[in-house]
Amino acid sequence: MPRGRILVVDDSAPVRAAVAETLRQAGDLEEVLEAEDGLVALRLMAEERPDLVVCDLVMPGCDGIQLLRLRAAKPELASIPVLILTADTELDRKVELFDRGASDYVCKPFDPRELVARVRVHLRLKLMAEDLAAANEKLYRLSCTDPLTELFNRRHFNNVLDVEVARLQRYGIPLALILADVDHFKRVNDEHGHLVGDEVLRSVAVTLGRSVRKADVVARYGGEEIAIVLTNTGTAGAFVLAERLRAAVETTPVQAGERTVRCTASFGVAAADTNADVTDAATLVSRADCALYAAKRDGRNRVVMWAPELEPLAPEPGA
Repeated sequence: MPRGRILVVDDSAPVRAAVAETLRQAGDLEEVLEAEDGLVALRLMAEERPDLVVCDLVMPGCDGIQLLRLRAAKPELASIPVLILTADTELDRKVELFDRGASDYVCKPFDPRELVARVRVHLRLKLMAEDLAAANEKLYRLSCTDPLTELFNRRHFNNVLDVEVARLQRYGIPLALILADVDHFKRVNDEHGHLVGDEVLRSVAVTLGRSVRKADVVARYGGEEIAIVLTNTGTAGAFVLAERLRAAVETTPVQAGERTVRCTASFGVAAADTNADVTDAATLVSRADCALYAAKRDGRNRVVMWAPELEPLAPEPGA
């Protein structure tokens, strides 16, 4: 039998003991938990997260049907399969069990071989579902992560920004965007080599990532540029954060092998305090980009907030 933790639910202590002993003898289970009714079972499901529940149908208080009904109200417990033990052989009752979310049923008095076989099947199915979910999560992370910096990539940034601009338009939730550019990055590559340049980018990414809130999204925008989407943040808050990020990059030396490299970054900030300020993602990006170029033009290692009087600027050669 696949390893797992099984919760046995029955108001009869002898029946619980018989079911538990049957399962223990069948294989190398991690643990068998016991509960005398559905309410106790529901609490144990939330606290202990068993891999499978074997539950009697008819019990005083909270029976098997009520347990299934209560579980349906808790999505976090939906992945735990429930196998019902029942003496009721009526087709309508069996259909009702499946409609309520039971994974399977075994008729009482149960044959130990059948019970073990059905438990094995559902344990394997659960393990396969968990493996599939883990694989999908890994694929998702790969699809939205930049391999060098381990930040989110441009695709994910675009998706998030579109969603946040939509929230801004619908609910008026403030939104800000910071574009950061590592200063004189070409010089770093020319003087120290591209491996050191990669380490500088990774270090800056870590510095920026640990300096923002969990709700904020930090992504590699392209080359040595990093974008930060600030949710529920207006003009004043965005500028304060950008200045804190600038100082953090400036004061954090990069250790690349035996070399210590110090670097700075320039920051362009654009914010929308109301839904009238920005109507689409492209406008917010353009404004942050304009402010970033102004920061680089004015001497680098500084923060510039977008304002209407800023003119679009072209990047300087070797910036």
